[in-house]
Amino acid sequence: MKSSILRAGVALACALGLAACGGGDGDLLLQGTIYSGVTADGRLAALTKDGLVLTNNGGDDLAISAGATSFQFKRAVSTDDEFNIEVKAKPSNIDTCIISNGKARANYYTIAQVGITCYVKTHKFAIQIAGLTTNGLVVVNGSDRKDVPANATSLKMDDVYEDGAYGVTVLQQPSGQTCSVENGSGTMGSTDTDNNKVVVRCS
Repeated sequence: MKSSILRAGVALACALGLAACGGGDGDLLLQGTIYSGVTADGRLAALTKDGLVLTNNGGDDLAISAGATSFQFKRAVSTDDEFNIEVKAKPSNIDTCIISNGKARANYYTIAQVGITCYVKTHKFAIQIAGLTTNGLVVVNGSDRKDVPANATSLKMDDVYEDGAYGVTVLQQPSGQTCSVENGSGTMGSTDTDNNKVVVRCS
């Protein structure tokens, strides 16, 4: 009798704790990290908008909100099952998303090693220069500093991230002239020509 009770207890323990008895259907949850920050090559990795959708083995879609730093699929997988996490959709301001360790056999190590890095699009940013006849003008947009030569009519600034803010100001006035900025601040649109409205006007 005691032996039967013991066997029944072991069976119940296995049913409640599948991983402790060698795994079973649906005992592991796929999860990972969403990386952000400026990379060594100057690209911005960030998730600033909704729209990222991940999929595992072509199903089990998972929508990830803007600002998320981690994710976890709702549907569990079994130990030793193959998983293959891919990007099904990405936010409109994202150029590409790279997944690391997204394909493997499931175990307690591999399910938590997945990483996703999504790179924000950049766009060319140029400003108009009007009335400049002398040297010495210096304009800035954040950390982007540019010297403007006399008689320039336009100026190419560093690229700006899509949906990112810009703010052009005069750091140094040209010799014998005074310049002011029109439409100097705003948010970068989705094309290179959306934001060529900044004018530095000198007199």
